Amino acid sequence: MDVNIILDWLPKTVIVRGVEYQIRSDFRTSILFETMMRSNLSSWEKLNQILRIYYPVIPSDRQEAIQKALWFYNCGKEKNLEAEKNKTREKFRKDRVSYSFEQDAPYIYAAFMEVYKINLQRIPSKELHWWEFVALFDSLPDDCKIRKIMYWRTCDTSGMSRKEIQRINELRKTFELKDDVSVEAKVTLAQRNQKMQDYVKQRFREVNGGGLQ
Repeated sequence: MDVNIILDWLPKTVIVRGVEYQIRSDFRTSILFETMMRSNLSSWEKLNQILRIYYPVIPSDRQEAIQKALWFYNCGKEKNLEAEKNKTREKFRKDRVSYSFEQDAPYIYAAFMEVYKINLQRIPSKELHWWEFVALFDSLPDDCKIRKIMYWRTCDTSGMSRKEIQRINELRKTFELKDDVSVEAKVTLAQRNQKMQDYVKQRFREVNGGGLQ
């Protein structure tokens, strides 16, 4: 059942293999998670960091724990990572986002100050749940600079005048994201890469073991 942000208490735990585990629910944790997933860490390091970032006590079932962490990150929306295992890298490239908490931090900070009078620098983490932060972020008005930047990055220019297309392209170049692949795509790719690496290591051991007999 979906959680109603007005009527229900927002979750601070998840269930993994029938056991309840605390999950770090503050907004800074999930921002750190996004930033980590866009880093140059290896697949193995990323998957391990997901668990370390979100769980004070890491569940024994790593795969389900990662799925539940991603469920929490997506504010309760189910994402079936296994269903995406047949995606090509080209398809993953189409699964993009329009912002970066790292690159756009000044614009997001300014928008929260302007619209909500919330100082993200000073507010204690425990006072702002990740799901609350996302609701506020998604509801920023279109005249905020961050919303304009997000529009410039993703808008469909078909049907626009040549002059307007040129203007949009210049703005896109100015505010170009270093990495615009979604976190879900990166998690899925990390899992796929890790499974392949584990398979190769296992085959290497089998071949070497067979050769010693």
